Amino acid sequence: MANQQHYSILNHGVSLWNLWRKEHPDILPDLSGLILIKANLNRANLSRADLNRASLSRIDLSESNLSEANLSGAILYRANLNQTNLSKADLSLAFLVRSELIRANLRGASLKGANLSKVDLYSADLMFADLNGTDLREANLSGACLNGSFLYRANLAYADLSDANLSGAILDEANLRGAIYAQEQFSRAKSYVNIIR
Repeated sequence: MANQQHYSILNHGVSLWNLWRKEHPDILPDLSGLILIKANLNRANLSRADLNRASLSRIDLSESNLSEANLSGAILYRANLNQTNLSKADLSLAFLVRSELIRANLRGASLKGANLSKVDLYSADLMFADLNGTDLREANLSGACLNGSFLYRANLAYADLSDANLSGAILDEANLRGAIYAQEQFSRAKSYVNIIR
């Protein structure tokens, strides 16, 4: 359950929130279970915040800092996460269908079992991300960096992987049926046996 004081500060706007975060760097915000539909939190500092099971559909979190945040089980349907820092964030089992993560930083993030179908990840940084069992059906991953990412049993059916960097990626049992990619992209993948086509 969200800390009401933390929610109240956030409710007064991003400027006040960011100032409060700067003045209290040791406090880890508890916004778990929070419901914020269509809110504008552009450029908010939510690093290390607990947003577990939060409902954040159609929210604008573009250019925000969500590094090391807990977003496990969060609902981020049609969220704007363009150029957002989600490095080392926990997005396991999160629902991000039709969200925009253009040029987002997801380096080292956990997206295990998350639903990212029809998500726009154009030029996103997913280096060393854990995408084990992640649903990426019809996702746009063109130009994305998937270097060293773990895509075991990921569903990439009909996804656009054109110009994506798959060097060192683990793609065992990934579903690539109907996906757009060039065969040479897999030449540097660490493992790509048993890919479902």
